Amino acid sequence: MNIPTKHFTAKSLSMLPLKLSLALLIAFTSLAVLKLPDAEAGKYKLKCKGQYQVVSGQLISTPPCEEKYLAHVARTYGFKVSLNQIRNNPHKKIMLCQTIGHDIRLSGICSGYGNIGPRPTF
Repeated sequence: MNIPTKHFTAKSLSMLPLKLSLALLIAFTSLAVLKLPDAEAGKYKLKCKGQYQVVSGQLISTPPCEEKYLAHVARTYGFKVSLNQIRNNPHKKIMLCQTIGHDIRLSGICSGYGNIGPRPTF
């Protein structure tokens, strides 16, 4: 069996460390660039007041604060739900809104998720 082999010259072997170094530099640089948004996002902590975010002293409705407030209200109803569950699973938010969306505190957050007004009492 004749297996073809590549013959390395002294010049090609001397270039190998340079090519490897360049490849590693590119790989680490791309990883650093990809990781940059996560590192930057960690610097800023959202300041929420209820379902609103405080920005320059003004209250603004933002999805992250609404999700945080939804998790808080759901826990007052006895649901064992975390903020990450609501953020990472859109069906969790739908389920919560359809179940407890009648609560007046969630009227804006759950307005598009099929809550049909106050829950009847018997």
